[in-house]
Amino acid sequence: MAEAFPERDLFERFRATIGVFVTLAGATCGMTLLYLAMRAVMEIGGFCAEGGAFVIEHHCPKGSTGLIFGGIWGGLIFFGLYAWQVSKHHVPSFLGLGWSALFLSLGWNFLEFGLNPPGPGDGLAWGWLICAIVFGLMGGLPLLAVVKPIFRGFFREEQPGTVGGILSGAFGATASMVRQVARPSSTATVSTTSAPYSPPRAPGSSAADIAEALERIDALHRSGSLTDEEFEAAKLQVLTED
Repeated sequence: MAEAFPERDLFERFRATIGVFVTLAGATCGMTLLYLAMRAVMEIGGFCAEGGAFVIEHHCPKGSTGLIFGGIWGGLIFFGLYAWQVSKHHVPSFLGLGWSALFLSLGWNFLEFGLNPPGPGDGLAWGWLICAIVFGLMGGLPLLAVVKPIFRGFFREEQPGTVGGILSGAFGATASMVRQVARPSSTATVSTTSAPYSPPRAPGSSAADIAEALERIDALHRSGSLTDEEFEAAKLQVLTED
């Protein structure tokens, strides 16, 4: 019976991971449908209509109305589900990029068709170019504020065994390798030839002394003074010494 718990825990983490990626994919798909439907309408002049009692000069491209409706509402629904999933499982997220991704992608459409408007004749479509500038500012300025917090979110410490811990552990391992490569050769030489760090601890130490020693080696590990191997060895020594 006890062996079922690790399997159940693994299944829960797997289900949470699937939920996070499916909802993110749904939000991205909705935004992509809106982007493509907008391009289809702009290719026929930027306006169209369907139904009604009047004679329609520009019919909407087939399926574009459904794509716009589905892209907007489907994207919003999946984006909300994605926000719920990352909040529930404490996973670093791309929520802060949603606004910028939407306005920058639509702004790109305005820019491209503003520089090369459809139909006969040369020239610029200044109305679309103004929209491109406005959308670019609306998407670009917030992007400058959210990139750094999002980047930090993927390298923050997570509890082991959670979805966030799995993802941040992968990013943390990559960062650790980059940090090792970036170290000067002299530092690397000293690290490999010197004896492992041995935290000071008197025999018969109390629980408070043990906690203090663990905090010291954790601080050294965070600062980069101890490698992962040295950190584990020092922690083991603190916990096993009498």
